Amino acid sequence: MENFLNIENDMKNFYILGIMLLIALISGCKKDVIVKLATPAPMIDTVASNTATIVWEAVENAASYAYTVNDGEETNVTGTEAVLEGLEAETEYTVKVKAVAGDAGPYADSDWGTVTVTTQKETFAPTAYTVYPMDPIATMNEANLSNSYIRNISPSGNYAVGFDDQFGNPTSFVWERATGEFTILESGDYAGCIAYDVNDNGIIVGSVSDGSVQTPAYMDFKNGGSWTELPTHGLENAAYPGLAAAITNNGLIGGMVVTELEDGTSRCVPCVWNDYQLDQSMFTLPENGDAVMYGSYIYSMSEDGRIMSGWQDWGNGSRSPAIWIDGQLTRIYGETETIGDEGYIYEGIAWGISSDGSKVTGYFAPDGMDITGFIYDIETGEKTEVPSYGGVAIDGNGKAYMTGTMGMGGMVWENGETYMVSDIFNGLEGTFATTIDSTLGTDGMIETVYSVSDDGTVYGGSYNYSTFGSAMQFPVIIVLE
Repeated sequence: MENFLNIENDMKNFYILGIMLLIALISGCKKDVIVKLATPAPMIDTVASNTATIVWEAVENAASYAYTVNDGEETNVTGTEAVLEGLEAETEYTVKVKAVAGDAGPYADSDWGTVTVTTQKETFAPTAYTVYPMDPIATMNEANLSNSYIRNISPSGNYAVGFDDQFGNPTSFVWERATGEFTILESGDYAGCIAYDVNDNGIIVGSVSDGSVQTPAYMDFKNGGSWTELPTHGLENAAYPGLAAAITNNGLIGGMVVTELEDGTSRCVPCVWNDYQLDQSMFTLPENGDAVMYGSYIYSMSEDGRIMSGWQDWGNGSRSPAIWIDGQLTRIYGETETIGDEGYIYEGIAWGISSDGSKVTGYFAPDGMDITGFIYDIETGEKTEVPSYGGVAIDGNGKAYMTGTMGMGGMVWENGETYMVSDIFNGLEGTFATTIDSTLGTDGMIETVYSVSDDGTVYGGSYNYSTFGSAMQFPVIIVLE
């Protein structure tokens, strides 16, 4: 009996001991549970052309943080920001951030949080400029360019083109940055030529004229080419002539061509030339010629070729500043044929497009007289208006360049503020590449900007030279340095 009791007591002791060991084991397991830290949510605080700052909220129980740039080497910090330096301008970077646990406590490093940042364009601070005016005396001896200006500058500012407004046998010219010289373009067998645009490869587009009919054409100026006609539908000019108005660096040409509509009428409507072949497949063309008066007129095109700008007629003669996005018409102003109870017939032009296709500038005259300049955001549809001025160009930084009315000089719009064109050059050291006879009463300094390079460092426009009792307008280029 005594032995039995001893055995029973021993079993109880073993049972109690087992329970205690189990409790100890469970308690030990609880202490060994590892908790992963919360993942940081990095955000962009500041970004410039060569630097950026990434910030995040503090993570509870984190001892420090680690970050990488484009999956490179890990950098450890104790604070909640990463200052990135030595970055390339206009470049996308992927920044990853994680919370680091350290040695204290049952914690593990977090997962990586990710943010993408794109650096801004390189900031350019000019100290000087060079002026390239066309000599009026030399020009008048060679060609009639007494009413001309820089019509367009290539995206990087390598070339610029323009023409006079003479009817019948117009004269055109090209300016080369490499030489700093103007060249009068030969018309060949044609009565005249009009140079509307040029790309960085030296390909010029515009039209050639036989005195009464204009035909879209191009010229490979850089390689010594001559004017070559572009394909058309072979129709006579409507009220507006066909022309090649713009060219991208990839060689896509945008413009307009006389086309027979469904009702049998011929009107000038938008088109592109892809590999120098006519293509209107993406455009929705009007069905009735009488509903669009004379048709469309194209002035500019985005670098990707998706957006074109100009004007679109109504049947009563009103003219809406308009854009075509992937071939579809949008009237920026003038969604009806007349305005107000008075039934005003109006007019306007969407003149210049930023190369990225985000903004367009132009003017609108609701009664055909009082002008309002505008900057139109293509994505949002928002219009910023500048009374008494008309927008003609816009650079890659969002600056719009405008012409004044009633003798006012040119003006620049930037971030809601306006200033005169002359203010661009104030305080900078200027050099004149071409010396103009001082007795002419002009130094050839630009008065109005009509075109600008994407980076806003090459300006094209005109200066005034008064002679024979009238003011003549001659082209001029200014390069910031």
